Amino acid sequence: MIGIIVSGGLSFLFVLISTFLGVNYFKSRNIGQNIQEEVVHHEHKKGTPTMGGIFIIIGTSFGFFASHINFWTIGRGFEVVLRRVNDDVLALLVIAIAMALVGSVDDYLKVKGNRNLGLTVKQKFGLQFLAGLLAAVYIYNLGYSTQLYIFSGFGSDIGFFKWILIVLVFVGITNAVNLTDGLDGLVAGSSSVSFAGILVISFWIYRHPEYYSKFVGDSFLTVDISLLISSLSGACLGFLWWNTNPAKIIMGDVGSHFIGSMFPLILISLGAEGLLLFFCFLFLIEAGSVIIQVVSFRYRKKRIFKMAPLHHHFEMKNWAETTIIVRFWIINGIFVVLGLGLFYADWVLFGN
Repeated sequence: MIGIIVSGGLSFLFVLISTFLGVNYFKSRNIGQNIQEEVVHHEHKKGTPTMGGIFIIIGTSFGFFASHINFWTIGRGFEVVLRRVNDDVLALLVIAIAMALVGSVDDYLKVKGNRNLGLTVKQKFGLQFLAGLLAAVYIYNLGYSTQLYIFSGFGSDIGFFKWILIVLVFVGITNAVNLTDGLDGLVAGSSSVSFAGILVISFWIYRHPEYYSKFVGDSFLTVDISLLISSLSGACLGFLWWNTNPAKIIMGDVGSHFIGSMFPLILISLGAEGLLLFFCFLFLIEAGSVIIQVVSFRYRKKRIFKMAPLHHHFEMKNWAETTIIVRFWIINGIFVVLGLGLFYADWVLFGN
């Protein structure tokens, strides 16, 4: 438990300090955000330092690895002991960084070209699907079954389609988070809460391995997965300090790709993929609004929303940016609580 607090705390402090230092450095290098022409109400954000997600990645890694160093042992006093990092949990971090690299290339091209266009749609999706394929192959090699669990006591064997579904979910959630990252602090704030909720689940699973070993690989029954999630939540919270309205820095695609890929990686590894609907509800709604808008305009020549994603719709209705952000945070928090409630109900019904 102490290690979980330490990992989150160290990540928070690291990102808090490093982002502060990075803002001025990025400004001096003209690493700034470009704005879509149609989003005129964001013109004042033009030039805001971007690619701040780099600090979230480094901070998450720092907190995770640092939590494996013990400086004090009961009965022995001061003694530096290095604990071995769980290879399978480390692999999740590596895969998420691979997805973040896709976002970093996109960010770099935008900054270099001084426009809001980076990779083409085909290039971006192609690289994302490669990262998704890497995730599916890795989870397959862990020996996970083809059973798709909605709850631990209820699932269905969907065969090879599960691995295809993992790729689609991996890419879909990543892009959903990326689409949501349009208002100051929206993704950082909601993600810190969602990861905190997932942390509760991972710790509960860690404390009850006798039941969850039927659905979760041995590597993810250890405390290491909780250390990683705590580091993620702390890093997002530390970044939020500088990303809150008015943002001093923006996470960019590198940050949204890293965060977005972590949600399916972690929840699928914990055998709780059904809870993605709750812990990623806000992101899914944002992505859904884009899909609805595109389909409606293509086939009906009518727009359902004034502008998509959904947060832009409310901006066009003259809602204050902070009002939209806080209300979306509240919605996200409600669904995180619902997800935790369903997880506990599942335990009461099937785990005892």
